[in-house]
Amino acid sequence: MKTINKSFDALTFLATLTSFWERQYQGEIKAADFLEAFLTKHQYTYEVQKFKTTIPLEKKAILKADGKNIPCKSVCFHSGNITSKVTICSSLSEIPNFDKIQSPIIVFNPYCEQISRQIFFLNAPAIAIKYRDVNKVLVAKRIEGKVVIEPTTYTARNILVGNTKNPKNICFAHYDSWYYWAWDNGGGVATLMGTIFSNPNLLKETLFVFWANEEISYDRRPAYRCKGARMFEKKYLHLLVRAKKIIVIDGIGKGLAQWVTSQELTSVFWINQLKELQHKIKRLWNVSENDISFYHSELDTIDTIQKKYIQQAINTLVEEIQL
Repeated sequence: MKTINKSFDALTFLATLTSFWERQYQGEIKAADFLEAFLTKHQYTYEVQKFKTTIPLEKKAILKADGKNIPCKSVCFHSGNITSKVTICSSLSEIPNFDKIQSPIIVFNPYCEQISRQIFFLNAPAIAIKYRDVNKVLVAKRIEGKVVIEPTTYTARNILVGNTKNPKNICFAHYDSWYYWAWDNGGGVATLMGTIFSNPNLLKETLFVFWANEEISYDRRPAYRCKGARMFEKKYLHLLVRAKKIIVIDGIGKGLAQWVTSQELTSVFWINQLKELQHKIKRLWNVSENDISFYHSELDTIDTIQKKYIQQAINTLVEEIQL
């Protein structure tokens, strides 16, 4: 088994990346600065694709049940008040026409001990709470909540390393996140960087893309997720069309990485031409039976990531590129 170049330590790299709490707006900008500085330090050339994006920045999220504070986080695009408990539901349930809901809503992840920001509501004021606080809300006689959202525009950066002219393979890993998020997707970023370090010869025919603004934006066509991928698509569609393989690395470090094709692509790589290009898109991730217990929460931390699984993911990616 090949090993990562000694000049690259996956967990040290990941520790720095995950220190930018959280990798939205200013945190994402700091992460991009770190990635560029890291590549420059190790003498890897790269190109930067800049684009404007706007995200819903939480300024305030409060919820009180009979006057007692309930920890919460916003999961919405617009400000508003939450003065009833009419709609309380699991974020894992299939919510009919969730994109059209306008009345206040409270959600929770029944498998996660912390607040999980799994789904964002487009038109309704919404908050996420811990599942153990649900009963406090249900029995309360008075509910008082408020969400203040500030649409915030900044310049995001996709960082391109390798062949930008005629790559046979294009590999993607997004580096933005909520909270620390080591598995989603710090482990994927470490896998991409480790692959570059361990096999720099792959840069001749492969393009590695560290992309921004995956989690959320006001660009809702076709979805609020993956704007960074669509901005790459907008400028480099010809590369995607001509490439032999398109590989998305997302969710690495908690178990053995494996390949999936059609499954979950819309949530991790929602581009406009997904249907036309889907036949050559593969996702590398470790399928975890308990990922929902930490998904999109502050429990996704570096202490749950194992270096051996990042190494295995690197080896798997290299083998696929070399086929």
